[in-house]
Amino acid sequence: MSEFLHYDQIINYELCGAFDNDQRTPVLLLHGNGENMEVFSKLAPHLMNTKDLVFMDSRLHGRSYPLPGGDERLSYEAIADDALALMEHLGIWDYDVIGFSDGGIAALIMAMHSLNIRRVIAIGANIDPSGLTFRARRDIKREYKRACAAGDGYTAELMRLMLEEPHITLNDLAAIAAETTIVLGTRDNFISKKHSEQIADAIPHGSHVYIEGASHDIPRSHPAVLAELIRTLL
Repeated sequence: MSEFLHYDQIINYELCGAFDNDQRTPVLLLHGNGENMEVFSKLAPHLMNTKDLVFMDSRLHGRSYPLPGGDERLSYEAIADDALALMEHLGIWDYDVIGFSDGGIAALIMAMHSLNIRRVIAIGANIDPSGLTFRARRDIKREYKRACAAGDGYTAELMRLMLEEPHITLNDLAAIAAETTIVLGTRDNFISKKHSEQIADAIPHGSHVYIEGASHDIPRSHPAVLAELIRTLL
């Protein structure tokens, strides 16, 4: 485990690979809401022999934390900015990004702002709270109210983030130059299928892939299938 200081945030990251082969484009992996890099623990073994991997705990997640007095409010833009800064810190200027759920949102924002990203795979991502299913919004609102009532500010902030952000437009997605694949499980009850397809359609080099029988938690539930897709795309 290593740490990187970005403004008032300590960002925890881990490297897996030799990073000495010009033929292997490094891959940054970004986890979802309330998780950490361990969400990729089942996926990583399928990729280690062919990919150099960079894992990052998003701000306020896992072993990443703010300095005393640092910002304890989350935003997808800030998460994406941390990730871009980490790759610059590592001296990696050409790379791919795999983002799951909130990490997929951050990956899209990164690609909107940087030409260093070659390819993006965004799994179970939305670009606006309206892209969440009715059931998902209901459950998040319920958890937000419960956390507020219990004085659990951290969980409340996680839920607030999903209820209020992101606000990426289809026109914003048109700025993405990277080849981008939007992945969704056929049984995902968190992200609207129509919304997911619209994201792919709005990206100039975008495509959409469904993973049959998968729900939202694809990196854990279908790691081998996802790994095969990654090897095909990256």
